[in-house]
Amino acid sequence: MDPSPRALAAVAVLSVAACRPAPARIETEPSTLRFGLRGQTAKVRASPIARNGTPVPDNVCRWSSTDEKVATVSGPHNEATVTAAGPGSASVVCTIGDLRAEVPVQVRVVAKVTVKPDRADLKVTDEPQPFPLEVAAYDDSGAPVLGRIALSRCADESVCRGDGRGQLWGVAAGKTTAFVEVEGARSTEIPVTVVDARTAAGKPQRVTGNPMEAIEREVRKREAEAKKAAEKAGQ
Repeated sequence: MDPSPRALAAVAVLSVAACRPAPARIETEPSTLRFGLRGQTAKVRASPIARNGTPVPDNVCRWSSTDEKVATVSGPHNEATVTAAGPGSASVVCTIGDLRAEVPVQVRVVAKVTVKPDRADLKVTDEPQPFPLEVAAYDDSGAPVLGRIALSRCADESVCRGDGRGQLWGVAAGKTTAFVEVEGARSTEIPVTVVDARTAAGKPQRVTGNPMEAIEREVRKREAEAKKAAEKAGQ
């Protein structure tokens, strides 16, 4: 009896699967990942390789994380997205049959911020000048973290104001407190005193009387002169 078309198709599929080389190892790119922010993401790609060195991309990864509190992983086929979830160490894993490849992941977030000096004495001058703060940030392991934005803030912005460079600016005489924030981690508050050191020329001039009265008199004067000129021209 001749085999049915369905049987022939099944034999063909089995023949192709038998001819397809099985992966002998899995290579990953990159080989490690390091994050400095919660929510930061990176791509990771797995390449199954046969014993003869030939790529066999039809073999698909099953992705997982050894600790999803540190990093999560998701994605189709052999390319995935890794997302930092919290401080610590973990690995994202590509599994194909009995093979597995691990990509170590480290997540280090800012946990501590220090500021020097421990108090700030500011002056309001004719030309505004910032008061620089010495800001240091450390991750959860105690290692210094460099190159992060330091946001300084004043509790009373009518006395002083901060900026995105870890500086303070005097606004008016008075006292308040300030702190610096780096990626959600805050320093302790430091006392701030501001004195007004502007010269007389640099201070706003005191306004006396009603300035609108002088403007109105000038307007009425000009209207009267224009009317008089028009009457003279019509004679």
